[in-house]
Amino acid sequence: MTIPAHTWAIFSSDPFTWDTFDETIETLYRRFFSEWLPTTGYEQVDGMEFEITGGKDGLNFVELWFAVRKIS
Repeated sequence: MTIPAHTWAIFSSDPFTWDTFDETIETLYRRFFSEWLPTTGYEQVDGMEFEITGGKDGLNFVELWFAVRKIS
């Protein structure tokens, strides 16, 4: 997979169990769109984003990566 060069805003979860996955990912999206994005002077690049999930020691994590650029 090739990931294009951009500035990336990365939102990482705390470790969680899969039964709280929906709540965890919704919280990360909400933080990006309603808290971070409107206050930073950046905009999302063409809706480009991806999710990374993984686990360790019985717990899971998720990262949301959003391509962003500084608003001129």
